Amino acid sequence: MNDMDIYNELERLKKLLDDGIISPEEFEREKARVIASNYSVQPAGWNLGIDERSFVALMHASQFLSAFIAPLVMWLVFKEKSRLVDEAGKNILNFQISIALYTLILCITCIGIALVPLLGIAVIVMIIIAIIKTLNGEKWSYPLTIKLLK
Repeated sequence: MNDMDIYNELERLKKLLDDGIISPEEFEREKARVIASNYSVQPAGWNLGIDERSFVALMHASQFLSAFIAPLVMWLVFKEKSRLVDEAGKNILNFQISIALYTLILCITCIGIALVPLLGIAVIVMIIIAIIKTLNGEKWSYPLTIKLLK
């Protein structure tokens, strides 16, 4: 969105406020959303044509294709260019290592084998949550993750 679009959107919100259609609190919330969503500060050297948040969300989503391989490659290549990518890469790799260990432990125990499909469903849900949280600009760590990479 260019500066003129931002200006037009803010002008529209102001008119809604003046006409009593939205409250001052709604106006302030929407104004902050418009301004924040249109300005993204990228670190020096970040010129991928995609913002950091979208790239990190892509790192999380790439787990569906290759578990840890694609996120590992993305992390190794871009960790020096972005603190956000570095943190997310460590988070993802710690998660994948933890899941591998949990799966191994469950498979060793006879009763645990029945729980492996539930673990798989939990992994899918957690990856989806990570993608959504990342796109919303929130930090999120996978639960029950062993922090091997710090």
